[in-house]
Amino acid sequence: MYMHTKKAMARAAAGLVALVALTGCVDRDMKELQRWTDAQFKNHKPEVEPLPVIPPHETFVYNAMSLPDPFAKVNLERRKPGPNVGGPTPDFDRRKEPLEQYPLDSLSMVGTLFKDETSWVILRAPDGTIHRAKEGNHLGQNFGEIVDISEEKIGVRELVQGPNGNWIERDAGLAADTD
Repeated sequence: MYMHTKKAMARAAAGLVALVALTGCVDRDMKELQRWTDAQFKNHKPEVEPLPVIPPHETFVYNAMSLPDPFAKVNLERRKPGPNVGGPTPDFDRRKEPLEQYPLDSLSMVGTLFKDETSWVILRAPDGTIHRAKEGNHLGQNFGEIVDISEEKIGVRELVQGPNGNWIERDAGLAADTD
């Protein structure tokens, strides 16, 4: 115990001596350094590059008075879904499946499993989680439903909203990763 205290005191004394020695090296007002710096930069003029020449902006006259105003209130309002007479509509009361939180193009098909009459697809989500899905499961953010599974790809049928508010079926899919 005595040995450790002696070493600690020796280190503290060495630090104190170094501190005192260094404070003597610092010139508080630094007048000599300031005079030398002033003498060195007395006739020095900084070189500044000239400003770039900016060409004048070409103006454009919008001559579309006969066309509809794209910023009119009716064009900016979100259209409510219209009634689909005999057409497809998404089931808004259905509980969302885990793969529906990701955009379809962010999912990766990494494999397939076949057991008896059931085909399964193995998908990797953007966060690295692995999911298993079969025909009839939903994925993607456009009410996508898996309609076909093969070793090379899966077929997906999505429901997207058309310009007049009705729902339209769209075929999409995912190809197997070749990595």
